[in-house]
Amino acid sequence: MSLRIGCLCILTSLLSILVVSPAAAQTAGGAVSDGSGIEVAGLKDQLTAGLRARLPSEFTFIEIVIEKVEADELPLDLVMSTFLWARRKLPYPFPYFEHALRMRAKSKGIPL
Repeated sequence: MSLRIGCLCILTSLLSILVVSPAAAQTAGGAVSDGSGIEVAGLKDQLTAGLRARLPSEFTFIEIVIEKVEADELPLDLVMSTFLWARRKLPYPFPYFEHALRMRAKSKGIPL
């Protein structure tokens, strides 16, 4: 029972590190500082690693998503909620992420 609690604590800690708050400030290296001096992965790194991107088309889609988020054409919370949902789809969560994000963006009138 205590092993489960320990694993849950570790997973919660890792998730809090991976999820970037909107108030976080981005540094030059793509990492993000959450104000406490701790740097966490930037959006590109999170999507690439978390979704296990491996094909050129997947990296291209991630770049498009990042450009749209930076241009305020695609809400970050839409991307992050889709990311967190898709990450649980194993062994390769990327196809789930791409399909779901395209559908959710389309429903909001955002072309991807």
